[in-house]
Amino acid sequence: MNKSYSKPLITTIIPTYRRPKLLHRAIQSVLNQTYPHFQVCVYDNASGDETAAVVAELAKKDSRVKYHCHPENIGGLKNFIYGMEHVDTPFFSFFSDDDILLPEFYQTAMEGFENFPDAMFSAGATIHMTNKGKITDVPLSAWQRDGYYIPPDGLLEMLEKGHPEWTAILFRKKVIEKIGVLDQDVGAPSDLDFELRIATRFPLVVSQKPCAIFVSHPLSFCVLADFLSIWWPGWLKIIRNLTEDKQIPLDVRTRAEYMLNERLKQMLFWSGIGYIKRNDFENAYKTIEIFRDYYHLKTKAFILYTIAKFRKHFPLGYYFLVCLNKIRIFFNHTKYKHKYKQLQKHFGHYAQFLEL
Repeated sequence: MNKSYSKPLITTIIPTYRRPKLLHRAIQSVLNQTYPHFQVCVYDNASGDETAAVVAELAKKDSRVKYHCHPENIGGLKNFIYGMEHVDTPFFSFFSDDDILLPEFYQTAMEGFENFPDAMFSAGATIHMTNKGKITDVPLSAWQRDGYYIPPDGLLEMLEKGHPEWTAILFRKKVIEKIGVLDQDVGAPSDLDFELRIATRFPLVVSQKPCAIFVSHPLSFCVLADFLSIWWPGWLKIIRNLTEDKQIPLDVRTRAEYMLNERLKQMLFWSGIGYIKRNDFENAYKTIEIFRDYYHLKTKAFILYTIAKFRKHFPLGYYFLVCLNKIRIFFNHTKYKHKYKQLQKHFGHYAQFLEL
């Protein structure tokens, strides 16, 4: 790209709702980018608090910051889509108001596009971090290599090793013309669906260089969202989107369907355990019915049913199972202790960016 180009090439889409302090940090992390040709478009979901003032203060200092406030709350996903539909630059990125971009993200992503002009998105590594600075994962570090992936290699790598979060992905605007905007019917996991739909048809380029921080905290949507009502139907729609796409070779669709279903069943099982722990037996029994009637997995259904009965009618027996599970967790923690130590060693210093 021409280094002297003055017009914005990138639009940063930041939907927000009543998190002005975190939003200030998020915007500042974009303004700290070493690559300067961007605009930050904040879409306020009718917060009605000091959000507008926070953005106005930053906009006075830097004209690249833009602000739009909806007259009413249109919902988080629709706000993302609204921002997507108003992109007027060749590239764009999504960015939640509680996350952080690292300074060289856009520079790294644009270099990826320079090296591979037909790539539809350019991704860097996202560090998963608690709001206390503890590193929990860096999914892209598990990928085999940096570089260029043609279909279906990128898709299969996502399904096997974990997908790069869109916090550290720069998309070409062309992708909107090719596959459309986010799928509202998918709901919460529409980011994953969007990435997978791209990877099934188009090349992508990745760098394992840390480019963003995904901050998890107790009040985040990912923690609070109910699995059966929000995540379960969304994942089923993701699977349908892939398996019904006749442009994808049948063997790739079959493999993708299997891998997505295996991951979904694992999440479903542990969600069932979570419902039991919270004494939410209505949803626990719904989970059991899904395993029994939808997946025809009677063993998993029986295990959940037994645990639920112990929890409800035999508290002493239930707490014996809890003790056994804690022993399992202890050995698993010991097994993965080295991994977490290595993550903290290599990425722990990025916690400094929480204090932007």
